[in-house]
Amino acid sequence: GGGPYMKEQGEMMGYANCPGAVVYEKRGEKIFRRARTGFGPGDLYSPMWHLLALAGLSESEWTPQFHYWRRPAVMEDGGANLKD
Repeated sequence: GGGPYMKEQGEMMGYANCPGAVVYEKRGEKIFRRARTGFGPGDLYSPMWHLLALAGLSESEWTPQFHYWRRPAVMEDGGANLKD
């Protein structure tokens, strides 16, 4: 699945569907691929810093959050499918 987009984004390191990371950057009204890398033996992507570096961010520009998502007081769908 995914058509030409997935073929362009996922083919690297000799594999048709290589796991990895892709970083995009918006400039004006256009979106550009800034960087991409495949995951494999010996890669550096267990530490978060290398992934942030792909996006052009340094350690001083990113602070981990204790909560990335908080449940709103009222869910649009009533919260029927939320699992606590």
